[in-house]
Amino acid sequence: MEEQITPVPVVVLAGFLGSGKTSLLTRLLDGCREAGIKPAVVLNELGDLHLEGARFDSGVPLKEMLNGCICCTMKGDLAGELVLLARRERPGVILIEATGAANPLELVEGVMDAALHESLYLSAVVTVVDGPGVLRLKGSRRTMKLMEDGIRCATKLVLNKADLLHPEELVEVQQRIRELNSHASLVTVRHGRAEAEWIEGVLSADPGAALRPEEVAARTDGGTGDASAARKEESHAHAHEHLMAVTYYPQRPYDSMDFESMLQTLPDNVYRAKGIVTFADTASRYHFQFAYRETDFIPLSPAESMRDAIVFIGEHFSRGEVLERLAVLEAGHTDQAE
Repeated sequence: MEEQITPVPVVVLAGFLGSGKTSLLTRLLDGCREAGIKPAVVLNELGDLHLEGARFDSGVPLKEMLNGCICCTMKGDLAGELVLLARRERPGVILIEATGAANPLELVEGVMDAALHESLYLSAVVTVVDGPGVLRLKGSRRTMKLMEDGIRCATKLVLNKADLLHPEELVEVQQRIRELNSHASLVTVRHGRAEAEWIEGVLSADPGAALRPEEVAARTDGGTGDASAARKEESHAHAHEHLMAVTYYPQRPYDSMDFESMLQTLPDNVYRAKGIVTFADTASRYHFQFAYRETDFIPLSPAESMRDAIVFIGEHFSRGEVLERLAVLEAGHTDQAE
């Protein structure tokens, strides 16, 4: 008698750059541990290194897909990696954190491709929305479309950073979200800290309620369910091709105040920065996250041996200008040391 294989649910975490997907992913992993569920994770980033993996438990099966977007150039790779993870690890759930430039509809198709070869299914498309970011974003129409499509595709919406909004701003953002997606459940959180009951609901998957591609596609193309027609509107050009990522490896420690000041004065079209840095005036190395003028620093333990690295992500910004700012910081510290 053949062993009965339980289908593996796949949860897609979407959201524009800096919305708080990694914080929510960390919370979902905590929920897996509390519920005794074995997770596996797929992380994707536009740049050539992914700094988030160092933040997760080393016991969690992890696949990093770098220097490309799994919604287009790496979509076939995504299907293959999902099949390998499901067969090799037999997880209770697979969590995909896509780059903030990804089109969730394409990710759905990648999951469906994998489902043709392995017993897994799409359980939820969770889109994290940066509340202040909705009000502040001043990018091109293509950038706005990325954010809007992420909201439209969602089966579950998480409005993050609500504590940074005034009451009237919160109402405005909620109204904008509902204009784009009136069907998905919507929760409001701070720092990606969703309630335990909500986390449990995401992880309590039901194979009988598996999502179909046409359900998600219908949210982005006016209800027709014609995914190919929606993509043709882009004239065969992906909506995120105007976004860019610049990676830099610091040569020496920075002054912490000067570094934070540099982040706060970056051009408006640098939407996101993150990395691992060493400061000359502190005793610890830090993992930092920067988005929409908000910066978080998390101390790293001495045992973590990743080299210092910084990634900047944005829209048509000057690579030379950003690198020049970093060079000035390094030169300034050298002068002080001398």
